[in-house]
Amino acid sequence: MGLIYDALDEAGIDRAQITDVAITHRHEDHVSGLIAPDGSEAFAALERVWIGTGDTSVFTGRLEPVRERVVPVSEKVAINDWTTALPAPGHTPGHTVYEVRSGAGRLLVWGDTVHVPTLQFDRPNVAWEFDGDQSQARTARVALLEQLAQPQHFVAGAHLDSPGVARVTPSGDGYALEYLAPPIG
Repeated sequence: MGLIYDALDEAGIDRAQITDVAITHRHEDHVSGLIAPDGSEAFAALERVWIGTGDTSVFTGRLEPVRERVVPVSEKVAINDWTTALPAPGHTPGHTVYEVRSGAGRLLVWGDTVHVPTLQFDRPNVAWEFDGDQSQARTARVALLEQLAQPQHFVAGAHLDSPGVARVTPSGDGYALEYLAPPIG
């Protein structure tokens, strides 16, 4: 929430070298970092902005400068050798998750698949008022949680407690979230 540039600096990543940005969905808190507060483009070398086909309409007004670089995602597609975009509509028509693979396993960056972790992991069929299509969102959430319960799978995303990266395990009729480090706060 407004700290993306500081987070990149802290991680030692030079914004000027970023060529691709993968967006999970069209909501302002997920796309506004493409344009810096002074109105300039935040990523000088930006070549592609990956976002679900159903969410491309967001690139107007303030976001218009990057519109020509939008790559609509309508099906599973490799972004590079280690990252794949996977449509997961429901929260928004174009909600997309990104699977990042490495020797350590698979990390699913899932945007707003879950809004209330303390409730929706235990009861994944609970919908949230901000989901545009609650039935689709439920279906996507359950499928993603099932996938994440496999060995060497991890999740990262909005609305998870800090540090925001965790394992998912089956628990009763739902799932449990095990953070890789103790939550801060």
